[in-house]
Amino acid sequence: MRLEQLNPVLHLEDYEDIPEDILLWKDDSELQQGAGWLRIAKKIQTAESPQLDKRPYTTEGVPIPNQPCNQPCVKVPSPHKLCVGIGQYHTEMDGNIYLCVLLSRDTREVLSCSFGVYRSPELVQKALELFFEIYDYPNQNGQEKYREILLLTSRNPIYQKTRYTDILSRFPIVPVMPPPGSRGQAAIISTYFSQLMRRKGRTIFYTWHDAIDWISDDITCYNERQRYKSGQVIS
Repeated sequence: MRLEQLNPVLHLEDYEDIPEDILLWKDDSELQQGAGWLRIAKKIQTAESPQLDKRPYTTEGVPIPNQPCNQPCVKVPSPHKLCVGIGQYHTEMDGNIYLCVLLSRDTREVLSCSFGVYRSPELVQKALELFFEIYDYPNQNGQEKYREILLLTSRNPIYQKTRYTDILSRFPIVPVMPPPGSRGQAAIISTYFSQLMRRKGRTIFYTWHDAIDWISDDITCYNERQRYKSGQVIS
């Protein structure tokens, strides 16, 4: 499973806690993942679809029951050192949109993300849900050594809310925050957003979808560069 195959949009109707006036003022019902991601997902689906016809048959041409058409989806082990941040982007017609990213503190790769038109800790929840669609949960009882997933944040007030800690309690995540007056590795996330803004340059987002399309494509290109730097194969 690749990030581009998932829908990172957190719609207003899916927020658990949101002011009523936001629901009345904004309408994001038609938002979906970026056009570039849809093309990538379709390409992956097309590449995998021939496998669906490779079902085992009896000599009479009847499909053998209880046999999967293709191989089960195997999740890769979870990276265990993450950091999270939320960026704000202005659009000319629709107002602000927010991007939440989960970065690997080792490779700097964007491991998961979410978009929403309301800034809330629930953007982190959405990103974590997608993260665990791609990566396996830590193995506490199996043969593999259990490693806690450490999620580093800045000292921004949004990460000090009870709502945020309640959300993290639903996942095998240990929150980490640098001590007062210290940025520590949290600088990784601010560096990512600063570089994103430099790449954006004078690009103007007119609608929320403009922002999602451009940022999603930028994430794909950014991840490919990070994998190239680390010597990973780009598929």
